[in-house]
Amino acid sequence: MTQPRHPAPAPARQRSPLPWVLLAVFVVALGAVLVPQLLGGDDESPAPVAASEADPLLTAVGKCDPAKEGLKLSDKNRKLTVNGSGEKFPVGLGDDALTCVFDTLGVPGALSSRMTSTVGADGQLEGEWPGYTVVWTNDSAKGLDLTVTRTG
Repeated sequence: MTQPRHPAPAPARQRSPLPWVLLAVFVVALGAVLVPQLLGGDDESPAPVAASEADPLLTAVGKCDPAKEGLKLSDKNRKLTVNGSGEKFPVGLGDDALTCVFDTLGVPGALSSRMTSTVGADGQLEGEWPGYTVVWTNDSAKGLDLTVTRTG
């Protein structure tokens, strides 16, 4: 006697990995967007403007001299002229506004101290830091006047 033949089982149908790949890409993209928000979203301290803005000179004008008393951009926004206030010429930037400019442009502390501690007899002095050069005079009557030029 022969045994009845049973049909061979159908081969297992292979599923495409595409849905899983798409899900993995979606999860990674979602993580890339959400993780920085979750880790840094509660930080209220602003990033240094010079590091975060494309044009620190323009940012300094808007942030540090809203009354337009002592900052002037020229040379296609590559040169910033700063007019500080003095004893005989009170129109210009005060100490707080000058500190704002120094912080916004990332002026090293040693250089900003040198600028503020010079006197009229020192004449015009020069300095530099990465991406910028500066020339200045500091006279108690006229105030600290400087010109910052972007070199990069």
